[in-house]
Amino acid sequence: MIDFSKFLIIFKREYITRVTSKAYILTTLLAPLIFLAFFIIPVLVVLLTPDTQRSVAIVDETGTIAPRMIETDPDKYLHLPELTLEEVRERVTDGRLHGFVVVDEDVIAGTRTAELIYAGTGGVAFITEVRSALRNAIRDEKLDRAEVSPEVRQIMNERIALSTRVLTETGDEEQDTSALFVVGLLLGFVMYISMFVYGGIVMRGVIEEKTSRIVEVIVSSVRPFELLMGKVIGVGALAVTQFVFWALAIGGISLAATPIMLYFFGSRATEAAGGDTAAAVQAIESELPFTMPEIGIGLIIGFLGFFILGYLMYSALFAAVGSALESETENQQLTTVVSLPIIIPILFISPVSSDPDSTLALVLSLIPLFSPIIMPVRMAVMSVPAWEIGLSFVLMTLTFLGLIWLSARIYRVGILMYGKSASFKELAKWVRYS
Repeated sequence: MIDFSKFLIIFKREYITRVTSKAYILTTLLAPLIFLAFFIIPVLVVLLTPDTQRSVAIVDETGTIAPRMIETDPDKYLHLPELTLEEVRERVTDGRLHGFVVVDEDVIAGTRTAELIYAGTGGVAFITEVRSALRNAIRDEKLDRAEVSPEVRQIMNERIALSTRVLTETGDEEQDTSALFVVGLLLGFVMYISMFVYGGIVMRGVIEEKTSRIVEVIVSSVRPFELLMGKVIGVGALAVTQFVFWALAIGGISLAATPIMLYFFGSRATEAAGGDTAAAVQAIESELPFTMPEIGIGLIIGFLGFFILGYLMYSALFAAVGSALESETENQQLTTVVSLPIIIPILFISPVSSDPDSTLALVLSLIPLFSPIIMPVRMAVMSVPAWEIGLSFVLMTLTFLGLIWLSARIYRVGILMYGKSASFKELAKWVRYS
């Protein structure tokens, strides 16, 4: 049986010494600030970047395309019929024009591809704008020549919107979570990195105590299993503390995103919107590179639950490996074997998030060592049946109990072994005879 008083001493030592470290505090505070930067920087770039006007000459041999393009943006597109082609080229060379496009009947008919000759500035956005304007002008010219009615033109320009809702087995309609595809990918990678980071903390702690011989003093009063559990759960509490703080901070930032944008850029946006604050808010939100999807509390709780069980499984293995090593650089075979179950699920994140209810996704999410990464991805993208989540938790719990038993037998012997790193054969002997 575990002596809980001694277990708590180890737990407090691992938790308090690390939670008060400068590195931990810095990384805990830095993550929400980076998240905040994702809101501020894109708007800052858009609002503070000067709008460079680039002029493009339309050498129009048909006399029909240039007027249409000029109508869309008179400041950008020019028609210079008094200049020869060579004179237009010279203006591009000396910087008075940014580029030119030659349009003839072959371009309208589609038998020749139009070319944009430009000075090399403006990038992809500039090329895309010219291509879109030219495409629309040629399309409208073709429609005029075909004498298409205004009604047909309107039908061709319509963009049909499609909203989706999920019909549950009880007949209720729920929000479609397929838009959380990106969130699922992000959760998978966060879980992947976390397993390595916090499992590595446990392994490095074991190696440091072993090489400094501090562990000899500790095990004189604490059983190795109590030491293992105190270390694993102490670092786990450290991770949960960090994730809870991040979740609260990022949630608060998400709610305050619009007021923050108005605080920094409100005057300019409101002025551009003619004094309409609501329009200013809408304009600012439209500048963001993404819209923050609504993440339910169930997904957050599920993520924490799978993280805790996943961490417990992998940290037990990392602690056992750490007790068998003399340093982090020795015997990469052992660390590779422990790392493979974390790496393999990453290869399946994309297909699982694309088809979360497939047989492959179900099987992978129920494999205990893969569940911490795969199941949160599925939960983000779809409504996973409760029995699948429950079964996954049960299998992970049973796996943790088996791994902690196995790791404790390795840890009991390895923590006091010095001189060289153990091989797989030696680990098997420790498990068998300890």
